[in-house]
Amino acid sequence: MKAILINVEDEQKQVIDLLMTVFCSAVRYSFNRVNEGLKIGDIEKDVALKYRLNIRQAKDAVENARQTIVSQKELLKMNYENYTKKVKAIKKQLDNGKLSENKIRKLLSKLKKRERKQAYFKVFIDNNTIPPVTFGTKELFIKRCKGLITREEWRNARANRIYSRGDKTKKGNPNLRLIVNNDVSYLEISTLEKTEMNRAVKIQVPIYLPQKLSKKTGEVNGIPYKKLFLEYLETRGAYQVEMIKKDGKYYCHITFERPEIELECTTHNGVIGIDTNPNGFALTVIDNQGNYKEHTYLKQHELLYSRSGRRKNLCGELCQRVVSFAKERGLGIAIEDLKFKDDKDVSSKFARIKHQFIYSLLLVMLKSACLREGIEFISVKPQYTSKIGLYKYCHQYGMTVHNGAAMVIGRRSYKLKEKIPKILKDKFIKYDTSFNKHNEWKKWGILNNYIKGKEVKIPDYWIENRKKLLGLDVSA
Repeated sequence: MKAILINVEDEQKQVIDLLMTVFCSAVRYSFNRVNEGLKIGDIEKDVALKYRLNIRQAKDAVENARQTIVSQKELLKMNYENYTKKVKAIKKQLDNGKLSENKIRKLLSKLKKRERKQAYFKVFIDNNTIPPVTFGTKELFIKRCKGLITREEWRNARANRIYSRGDKTKKGNPNLRLIVNNDVSYLEISTLEKTEMNRAVKIQVPIYLPQKLSKKTGEVNGIPYKKLFLEYLETRGAYQVEMIKKDGKYYCHITFERPEIELECTTHNGVIGIDTNPNGFALTVIDNQGNYKEHTYLKQHELLYSRSGRRKNLCGELCQRVVSFAKERGLGIAIEDLKFKDDKDVSSKFARIKHQFIYSLLLVMLKSACLREGIEFISVKPQYTSKIGLYKYCHQYGMTVHNGAAMVIGRRSYKLKEKIPKILKDKFIKYDTSFNKHNEWKKWGILNNYIKGKEVKIPDYWIENRKKLLGLDVSA
């Protein structure tokens, strides 16, 4: 939940800004000490003494720094694996003896760039270190070096946040605590100033919890964050608060656990298989035996060219349409468990197109909506869903390749096997004696390679010329 501090007095602003400056300095100091290999417990005591923070604030600063290092190491490993696969893919292209000299020259140039990146990341992995990290963002650092921003702006960018983890034993969050008095919400902040009993002096600042009311009905539109959080406060459970200063305003990102919602729509009577595409969702409904019931396509072409803010709103609206579709039928949802890796070496044109894909955003928002509305959500492996749907179901039910893939996804959620039809075996792999030795997915891969050899480069070509390619009576 995103909230914002309101009616902040000038004295309170000075106190909060000082706390942010000290906390961010403590994070950077902790980052360097963790990199040096010092013990976490020793760093926490050192930070508390050096920056006059209480032990919980010191622990939060050290944990923030430690998580930064952990995430950088994961990112480093992923980047190295991606560039290794890209190098391998280019070398495979170079093995083709039919390439022109111009194409070979371009591929060799690209190969050198990929190998340099691969070697760059490998050095850090071998030395168990991480690439340089710039607090305040690299973009602003470059601007500061060029004199495009002032020293004050650069300092503000490096001292603009406080992070505090929750604690159930302390009934919420001891350093950034939300309290409600007379229906007014306040954020209680533990400052650097101490009392005679060596306790932190606390200040209370009014905070606005988001709540969007309809002008017509007066009811809450969207997710009732305020109601959910106030109900959670009564349980005295732990919640995490991160306060960020941006454009002179203080925003609070509050993380808390949602209560478990009982499933209302399950896969007992059937499931809706969903294939994710750049311009929407393809939905195919099957019963619990894997038989086809109906299909549709929820399109939103504006996703392909809209700005990021508008795109996020469109994704939310699209997910709500899917949720309504599922609740009307009382069915669960099955979707592909897609992995988002940049390990394919593609042309610059396709790279630009791929950058606009919003698979990740769509899937995350859809899963969140299903959990919120009590709809069963199942993820399945995505291998060959489009090819199986194309060759096996599209002609049978008059579907596009996307709805065919959605049907395979739905059937896979029930762990149903996809045998290759006899007519395809007889036509394309009749003389392959080793074919039956392979597993199900390998068989579909072999079949796909045979069909591609028949100049079937795009799905529509197969759908339009299927009978001709199979040697069937076209007039029938």
